Amino acid sequence: MKIFGHLLSFVGGAVLTGLILQRWPVSPGGEAAPPAVGAPPPAVAARPKDEPTRSEIGRLRLQNDELTAQLAEERTRLAERDVLLSRTKERLDELRRPMSADMLSSALRAEMKPGEVVVTGGYRLPDGRRLYAFARPTVEQAGGVEQVRIAVQIFKITDETGASVGLDNIATNAANTLQHGEVWVADEFASVAGRLSADAGTAGAVFSPEVVVKPGDSGVIEAENVKLKVTPAFGADHESLDFEVRLEQTPTPPVAPSQPPR
Repeated sequence: MKIFGHLLSFVGGAVLTGLILQRWPVSPGGEAAPPAVGAPPPAVAARPKDEPTRSEIGRLRLQNDELTAQLAEERTRLAERDVLLSRTKERLDELRRPMSADMLSSALRAEMKPGEVVVTGGYRLPDGRRLYAFARPTVEQAGGVEQVRIAVQIFKITDETGASVGLDNIATNAANTLQHGEVWVADEFASVAGRLSADAGTAGAVFSPEVVVKPGDSGVIEAENVKLKVTPAFGADHESLDFEVRLEQTPTPPVAPSQPPR
């Protein structure tokens, strides 16, 4: 029995020693190293206090995307503002030009339907006649893109001829005018243009140029010493046009009659 008791003691001691070695590894010197107080289990790595969690990283990425989108929007707004400022400065320069240059001018901005006609001008030329410019914008498709074609006719006529077709309403003795002109329906203009073109003796020179522009852009037509700038844009309903036309002319002095030799 004593031998059996010693054997149990020996086996129990061996098992206890194995458990101790598994819990506390033996150092190179042969001594078991006790675990540090409060240390995490060996299988779990400690995370530094300043390292963001996965949820924090996701939140920061979302904030970065939002800020990037806001920056893009602000850049777009700044670009649009620069374009608006440039166009405003250009318009102011046009309005001021007659104050410093020897020229005749007339301008009109009106809401109209495509196919209708804007007429402006009516100022007196050095030879006594008056100049009128008619502009007729129409919308058309080109390669799936909308564009505006503006047909222009310019007449130099006497007061009598102008009165016979109703143009005396916008005849003016001012050299430079703003918001001066009328909007005519297509049939009314066709009748007047036909009568003026047939009366070559009193209607004088006739010009019929065209220009094609994208909505919102400007086009310039020049004939002799006449310059016509047109800017069509769609209205809020996309059916009407916000149409702007500006007529400028550098006057030419009348030719003095030649004197017979003495």
